[in-house]
Amino acid sequence: MGVKLPQNYPDLKTLSKEGVKLLIFDLDGTLLDSMSVWNDVDIEFLGRYGYEVTPEYTDMVKRATIEDAARYTQEKYRIPLTWQEIVETWESMVYEFYRSEVKLKKGALEYLKEAKKLGFFLSVTTALSKKNANASLSATGIIDLFDCVITLEDLGGNINKSSPDIFLRASSYISATKSVITPDKALVFDDVRQAVDGARSGGFKTCAVYDNIGCGGPGKWESFAADCDYSVFEF
Repeated sequence: MGVKLPQNYPDLKTLSKEGVKLLIFDLDGTLLDSMSVWNDVDIEFLGRYGYEVTPEYTDMVKRATIEDAARYTQEKYRIPLTWQEIVETWESMVYEFYRSEVKLKKGALEYLKEAKKLGFFLSVTTALSKKNANASLSATGIIDLFDCVITLEDLGGNINKSSPDIFLRASSYISATKSVITPDKALVFDDVRQAVDGARSGGFKTCAVYDNIGCGGPGKWESFAADCDYSVFEF
């Protein structure tokens, strides 16, 4: 994309002055330039059974846990695999990408390093499996910058990021191990509207992050960004 879209940039020094202490980051589509790999997986996997990926399907699976997405896929398309086998297939299809090919979004590394230098606590909250999350953080060299990595796997049950639970788990962990953090002193970065809505419902500040797949592209960016406290087109 040649034209930069508007943003309300979360300047780190300003955030610090406002009392924000914890920055919570999604991975796919937020820190990682990786959403396209899941689109490729969807196309290849459904194509094996004679189906095409629809916008409705993409919208559903990008905000679900991988288990819920597998159940949905199995039921909707009557895939002749159990949902557990679908999860295993997807995980194996993407693991090599996260282990050796995934890249950070432009400016993300510098932003994280500056945040750490200024004394912010940093957390990951992701729908990725723990295995793929850790693989991607190691591959991009940022795993040691984070105080905790929380995945939906850690919460168990039928929970996705439209609930504030994963963000509350991150702030609770930091409160228990580092310093007491209330949600209003934490800022959640995510490229999916349902996730920032979930964070907001828990009292967290929110930052929309642009991703052509995650947030639905330029046509949906302005309304998404306007609904958040901050917005990042590019770190």
